[in-house]
Amino acid sequence: MKAPLGVLNLHGFTSSLDCVNGLNPYIEALGLPYRMPVLRGHMQTPEALVGVTWRDWYADAEAALKDLLTEAEKAVVAGLSMGGLVALHLAAEHPEHVDAIALVAAALKLRNPLAPGNALSFLRPVVGRLVHWWPMPPNYADKELEKYDTNYDRAPMDAIVSFLDYTTYVEGRLPEVRAPALIIQSHKDQTVAPKSAQIIHDRIASTDKRIVWFERSHHEMMRDLEREKVFETIQAFLKERLAKVKA
Repeated sequence: MKAPLGVLNLHGFTSSLDCVNGLNPYIEALGLPYRMPVLRGHMQTPEALVGVTWRDWYADAEAALKDLLTEAEKAVVAGLSMGGLVALHLAAEHPEHVDAIALVAAALKLRNPLAPGNALSFLRPVVGRLVHWWPMPPNYADKELEKYDTNYDRAPMDAIVSFLDYTTYVEGRLPEVRAPALIIQSHKDQTVAPKSAQIIHDRIASTDKRIVWFERSHHEMMRDLEREKVFETIQAFLKERLAKVKA
């Protein structure tokens, strides 16, 4: 017999699973099945991302969702940063299977000067041809945590360009998202512009949606100063959804 609900837990761009696996005990405490896939090019070396595109990351997440649905009737998709974009995409593409989404620092609008809408975005094609690697420094309010960071410290420019293209693609699909949404964002995020949370909230078609703001964390919200509160907020949302699907 399938569980009424499962959880798909998605990491970010250049991230290791360490950036999201702290959520797993909170999922397990509810007795829910879950999947935490490694998206293409990750958990190896930065070179593994060369030639990888957003379509690969989405395909890997979609495959993990299908696998999770062998154990659960529906899924809540939780995603950090780029994982949040994938969660939105899955909700738009598979409304019959995605019960809800929990977005943590979803990377819709980036502070990167080359990102869509920013001052130097017009240079992205040129930079993409001339620059092969881009640094990816750790982003924690608690600087002590940086020494334990296991994410890539750099990324190939072609993968970055694809990631930036993905932000535009997902933004265009926001009106198709009707799943209940928990949107978690820090005002001090140094990677994602905090306005991303409000844009997502305002443009998705969900009637059940809310933003929960944090004040101390930087981008790595599931490892930084307020991680336990982030996990507790997501767990409370999962309890709500579980109660509703059981009703």
